[in-house]
Amino acid sequence: MPRNLVIAYRTDTGQQRKENQDACGFWRDTLSGDHLLIVADGMGGAACGSSASRMAVSIIQEHFFNPALQQAAINDRLELAILHANQAIYQQAAENPECQGMGTTCVVAAIAGRYAFLAHVGDSRIYLVREQRIIRLTRDHSLVQRMLDDGLIEEHEAAVHSQRNVLQRAIGPRREVVPEVRSEPVELLPGDLLIMCTDGLYGQMRDEEIFEIVRQNEPQAACDTLVSLANERGGPDNITVAICRVES
Repeated sequence: MPRNLVIAYRTDTGQQRKENQDACGFWRDTLSGDHLLIVADGMGGAACGSSASRMAVSIIQEHFFNPALQQAAINDRLELAILHANQAIYQQAAENPECQGMGTTCVVAAIAGRYAFLAHVGDSRIYLVREQRIIRLTRDHSLVQRMLDDGLIEEHEAAVHSQRNVLQRAIGPRREVVPEVRSEPVELLPGDLLIMCTDGLYGQMRDEEIFEIVRQNEPQAACDTLVSLANERGGPDNITVAICRVES
């Protein structure tokens, strides 16, 4: 049976940017009851970055719910939808030289029945809060994450590294991209919280702080509090967070 969910989000320009290049969206399919949640963080110049993130959100939603694909496995639908978005954004840049290099990160959660199917490209993140733990479910596609994996730097160095914003994967800049689709879905339990956010949020606070705020507040209040805190700490980037709480 479809899960009963409470979904909230907040997106904000931050304190140091002139335009919000983040985008997000969520939908519920009326026939299946499945939900789709997407958060994206655009890059590539003002108009081009915001265009890339909006295109990704719109195209992924459109292709994921394409009636012709409804018999395919959910993971396959997620991958195909992201590949379609990559092709469209890459083509947009090819036709508009001023947008060369435009692209976006993206995290996607498809919730069907008791399970969340996850996919991502870039360094936006998905967390799971369950009981007294916060667990990161995605691995950043970034140079700093690769350096961490290779043991070249420590966790405390990564947060302030001069190249922490260098991505190794994104939707749009290259003709081809390899989405990371979680091989096994996450079984959702009542009380679970999925948190989807851009680096403008998690870059300004520790995971433990995110945990405390989402545990102590209703989803919309938690989104508002998280964005306010990121702004209080300088808000150097656009800030977007979406929270999905499993009711039953």
